[in-house]
Amino acid sequence: MDTSCWNAVIVGCTQNGYYLDSLRTFNLMRRETQVSHDSITLVSVISACGNLELLLEGQRSHGLAVKTLVDVDIRVQNALIAMYEKLGEVHSAHLVFNFCNNRNLCSWNCMISALSHNNDAKEALALFRSLDFEPNEITIATTIISVCTQLGLAGFGK
Repeated sequence: MDTSCWNAVIVGCTQNGYYLDSLRTFNLMRRETQVSHDSITLVSVISACGNLELLLEGQRSHGLAVKTLVDVDIRVQNALIAMYEKLGEVHSAHLVFNFCNNRNLCSWNCMISALSHNNDAKEALALFRSLDFEPNEITIATTIISVCTQLGLAGFGK
């Protein structure tokens, strides 16, 4: 089996909510084979860690991404920001966001959401105002309305 075969199983497990199976499969791949992971593998593993609220395992995956240089992949960076958000580790999410050289709208949405969901509405709004992209429905629906509600700025959210 090659990386794409392992990815099919790992990604499939993660996408269908079998997060623990995803991590077990990843660990089996690393322990029992000479097959290397790639950014697709780590995006799924990082997502599984976030959904299972496994901070230490998520940090290990982050370290593995750095060690194997896939941490520069924007998909991995966005997955890390989202994972750290779920785990309440806003500072770590911000560090990853600041490291991103090629931020996309997803990066901005993830970081604004991380701030908003962790009760830093003012910083989330400031980040929104400095957005390098045209906001989309996700930006508005999942982050800005929440931020404006937290700050009592219902008019701004419209």
